[in-house]
Amino acid sequence: MNISVAASFLFCTVQLYGQGISAAQSADESQIRTNRRASNAAIAAHDTSRISQYWSRDILVLTSRNVQNIGKRQNAVAFANEFKSKQDVIYVRSPDKVDLFSQAGMASENGTWIGRWKNGAEQVEVTGTYYAKWIKSGGQWLIRAEVYTPLTCVGDTYCKTFHR
Repeated sequence: MNISVAASFLFCTVQLYGQGISAAQSADESQIRTNRRASNAAIAAHDTSRISQYWSRDILVLTSRNVQNIGKRQNAVAFANEFKSKQDVIYVRSPDKVDLFSQAGMASENGTWIGRWKNGAEQVEVTGTYYAKWIKSGGQWLIRAEVYTPLTCVGDTYCKTFHR
């Protein structure tokens, strides 16, 4: 076999192999983004059981107020409390980037989030960035961890409660 034929074969093999990985990663990223949209819709509906479908049983969440929730149950209770205590509350997470390590069944998601609700007559809006770690379990992508960092807060009374 001459060198140019071997090089062409090697190039085609690498190209085809790379496309296979790319297609799998594309499907995984699409599933993660679809799950995020569905999670946002469940939050908008104030449906804690539907939201929790996208969490691993041992999910770890560090909220924008530095509250740590560990496990599905504790995180579901925290959401239920938010829905009861904050009028018209909604949280939307918008992914900017999803990076995959499909071989290990892990992915990271980075993006921005916004939370809005009424505090009496006052409208509150908090925005920031977030990081989520996803794991693939039983063929399903689930959130293993989330960390939220606030960057802006509008709503004088509520925003004054942030402290160092």
